[in-house]
Amino acid sequence: MADLSPAGPGLSTAQYAGRRLSEALLPLELAPRKQLQLAAISRWNALRGIRVGLVAAALLLMLIGANLATPLYPVLQQRLGLNPLDTTVLFTVYVFALVPVLAAVGHWSDHLGRRALILPAVALAAAGDAVFATAGSFWQLAAGRAVQGVAVGLSTGAAGAALGDLLPDRPTLAAKLTLACSAGGVALGPLVGAALTDDAKPLLGPFLPHAVALLALCVPLALVHPRMPGSVRPPASPPRVTTPAHLRPQRLQLPRAGRREFLLAAAAGFVSYAVFGVYLALAPAFSASLLHTRSPMAGAAVAALLLGSSAAAQLLVPPTSDRVVVAGGLTGLAAGLGLLTTAAATGTPALLFVGSVLAGVSQGIAFRSLFTAAVAALDPARRGSELSALWVIVYLGSSAPIIAVGALVRAYGLLPAVTAFALTAATAALALATTVLRRPH
Repeated sequence: MADLSPAGPGLSTAQYAGRRLSEALLPLELAPRKQLQLAAISRWNALRGIRVGLVAAALLLMLIGANLATPLYPVLQQRLGLNPLDTTVLFTVYVFALVPVLAAVGHWSDHLGRRALILPAVALAAAGDAVFATAGSFWQLAAGRAVQGVAVGLSTGAAGAALGDLLPDRPTLAAKLTLACSAGGVALGPLVGAALTDDAKPLLGPFLPHAVALLALCVPLALVHPRMPGSVRPPASPPRVTTPAHLRPQRLQLPRAGRREFLLAAAAGFVSYAVFGVYLALAPAFSASLLHTRSPMAGAAVAALLLGSSAAAQLLVPPTSDRVVVAGGLTGLAAGLGLLTTAAATGTPALLFVGSVLAGVSQGIAFRSLFTAAVAALDPARRGSELSALWVIVYLGSSAPIIAVGALVRAYGLLPAVTAFALTAATAALALATTVLRRPH
C-alpha cells in the first residue's frame, strides 16, 4: 500500500533535515523504507497486484455498503412512518457527512500515507453497518448514514491516490479501477441489499454479512508492508517530516495544471451523481408506481440498470480524447433522461428500462474519459488532495438536488417531481456537451 508523499506546498521541511521522524506525530509507515521500524504485524511484502486488489476491494465494499439500504426504503417507510422527503434527507445526510471529511482531511493521505486513512475507514464502515442494522427510528438511520459518509469520505481520495501510486506506469488503468469500483459498488449495493433482506429483519440480513466482510478485509490491510506513494525519492534524500501544520484543514483549491480538464470532469460528475442520487433515493417508489409492484428487487433492478450500465461502460470502453465522442456521451445521458420522462408520462415500463441503460452507458463513456484526462494532469505530490477536491464537487451533486426533488415530491407528487428533475438534468448535460465541443483557448 502506498504510504508517503512529499510535504505540501508552502510548508518547508528544510529545517527538519537529518532529524528522526517523531513517533508522537506520525505512524511508523511514514519513514523511508530503509528506516522503517515496523511492528511484526506489518511485514507482508505483498505483490503489487495484491495491493491493488486490496485497495479496489476496500473502495468497492464501502460503496456497496453505502447503498445496501436503497431497495429497503419503501419497507422502512411503512414500518417507521417515513415519507419521501425523509428518504431523500437520509441520502443527503450521507453526503453532508462525507463532503466535509473529504474536504478537511483529503490531503492527509499525501502526508500520513494511504493506508493510514483506508484502514480506519474500512473499520468505521463496519461500525456504520452495525448502527444501521440495529436502527429502529429515523434518527438511528440518519446516524448510520452519517457514519457511512465519514468512512467513505476518509477513503475516497486516499484509495484513488493509492491506485495511482501503485500503477504509475498505467494511469489509465488506475483511473479505470477507481471509477469502476465506485460505480460498481453503487450499482451492486441495491441488488445485494434486495437479495439478502427478509421481511422479519430487513436491515439485519444485508448489513451483518457486509460488516463481517469489512472486518475480514481489515486483516490483510493491517498485515501488508507499506510503501511510499508519489514519485520515487533518491535513497540519500533526508526524510520528510510531517507536522501538525501539514494536517490542518486546507481550503480546497483547483489544480495548477489541467484546470479545464478538472472542471469538465467535476461538472460531469456533479450532474451524473445528481442523477444517480435521485435514482437511488426514489427508484424503488418510482418503480413501484410504474411497474405496479412492491418487490424490493424491482426498485433495486431499476437503479442497477443505470449504475451497472455506467460501470460496465467504464470497464469495457477505453477513454478517449475525442471531444465529439465525449459530447455524444453527455447527449446520450440527456436522451436517456428524456426517455425517463416519457415513461413517466405514458406509463411505459420499457422506456424506463431503455432510458436507464442508455443514460448509464452514455454517462460512463463521457465521465470516464473526462475523469481520466483530469487525473492524468494532476500533480503526483498533491494527488490525494486534488482528487479529494474533485470528489467533493462530484458528491455535492448527490445533496442539494436530491433535497429539492424530495420537496417537489411532497408538494406535487412523485411523477411530476421526477419529470422536472430529469428535464433539468438533461438540459445541464446538453449545456456541458456544448462546452466540451468548444476548443480550449
